[in-house]
Amino acid sequence: MPDVFDDDIFLDGNGCPTERIHVGGQDVIVHWDDIPDRDLTVLHGIPCTTALRTVIDIAPNLEASQLEKIVQDALGRRLFTVEEALERTSEDDMVKRPGAQLLRHVLRR
Repeated sequence: MPDVFDDDIFLDGNGCPTERIHVGGQDVIVHWDDIPDRDLTVLHGIPCTTALRTVIDIAPNLEASQLEKIVQDALGRRLFTVEEALERTSEDDMVKRPGAQLLRHVLRR
């Protein structure tokens, strides 16, 4: 759940401004953050974050068992490696990010 909630605008578990919008009758959650090119990819023509960045971003909103399952699934599907994840979560822009800290904890088990 969000740390701070004010109607449709709140801060997510990583402290990023987030808003709930409605598109075509669907609720959509939009997170606002500076995302470096290395965390971006294109899948079937749709720009999105890499699997690793997505795991980092959602980690604070998951139960520990859910995060472990997601990490094991991503590793099993070779979406990223332990080494890649440890390297990325140790970079200056990630080292204090809550999701990166949680991911590092899971990977070191």
